[in-house]
Amino acid sequence: MLAIVLIPVAYVVSTFTLTWGLVFVSESFDLGLVPPETPGDGVVTMSPARLLASNLAIALLIPVSLGLQRLLFGQSGRWMHSVHGRFRWKFALTLAAALVPVWIVYGIVWTTLNREAAGVSGPPATLMSTFVLFVVVLLTSPLQAAGEEYAARGLLARSFGSFAKRPALALLLALLVPNLMFTVIHGLADPLLVLYTFVAGFACAVITWRTGGIEGAVVLHAVNNTILFLVASFFSSEVTIDRSSGHGEAMVPGIILMVLAAAGVWLWAQRRAVARSADPFAGHSASR
Repeated sequence: MLAIVLIPVAYVVSTFTLTWGLVFVSESFDLGLVPPETPGDGVVTMSPARLLASNLAIALLIPVSLGLQRLLFGQSGRWMHSVHGRFRWKFALTLAAALVPVWIVYGIVWTTLNREAAGVSGPPATLMSTFVLFVVVLLTSPLQAAGEEYAARGLLARSFGSFAKRPALALLLALLVPNLMFTVIHGLADPLLVLYTFVAGFACAVITWRTGGIEGAVVLHAVNNTILFLVASFFSSEVTIDRSSGHGEAMVPGIILMVLAAAGVWLWAQRRAVARSADPFAGHSASR
């Protein structure tokens, strides 16, 4: 219960400190780093500086999740990476190599056809804005995606799953409850946007379950977020995130793609006999 409470608290604290700290500095010194917003309209404009602060705030959930596991449960944080007690880089890079080309095509086509839904209907991109936004996205969006995965599909999933003795019920709690929290925290109004967010989270949860580790979920989440933002950097100098209703239908291709990606990883992991159970002796030989 304490782990479940502390993760949202950590998210609020890190987001408030970095994001609102940026707003305060920008307004105090008239730097113009954060575009003004209309309260209550559900639209957040992501300038490069604001995106940087937001991504770093969420990325902090990685050490927080690993630290809470060690502090509250007495288990080394390395066991949150995978059942092998380490982050399986070969597995992650192999999956990334398969997903990146698909998402590049999807990102270009989808953004071109759905400019408002993609948040690129603002000021046109310039060479400098594209460079700055591209670098910020490339360096920090993967960390942001990993932060959400270590919190939701890592610490929260195993915390909720621990409430049930029966494996089937524990699995159901681990798959559903953190993803409901993950969806609600986005504050979405359009039903299809809600469905897209839940499906994306559920796809990541299923991949974590079927591959015995967080790596696949991190890769899928990172590839999706990073490539969509990278493509957006060529269209607009700022990216707007619209949580209000009106663009939900544009997310249908994304819903389908997430389902296909989860199914594909499931089948691939099954054919490769990827381990899904912990080996108590994993890593012992490497430590000698």
